[in-house]
Amino acid sequence: MLRQLGKALILAGFASFMTSVAWWYLFFSQLLKEDVKRASGCFYKTTTDCAIGNVVISAVGDIPAYSPDLLWLAGVLTGLGIILIGAKPGADNT
Repeated sequence: MLRQLGKALILAGFASFMTSVAWWYLFFSQLLKEDVKRASGCFYKTTTDCAIGNVVISAVGDIPAYSPDLLWLAGVLTGLGIILIGAKPGADNT
């Protein structure tokens, strides 16, 4: 049971990561076009420059402002999944 839950969490983490990558790319490519790599720091944290870009693009763009929260959620889900897969069923926790 724990193994199946762990696999599901890892899959959800992977899906969240891929969604985060797509969201980041689509959002920042509106502003930076081919130079989207300049926003690579915005992928995992919101700096002052990222926040300014979020405000500017949100006012004129079609895509909601990017937030790295989904990326961090992906990491947490994957980590929990790995822990659950490695857990031994019926292990004594004392």
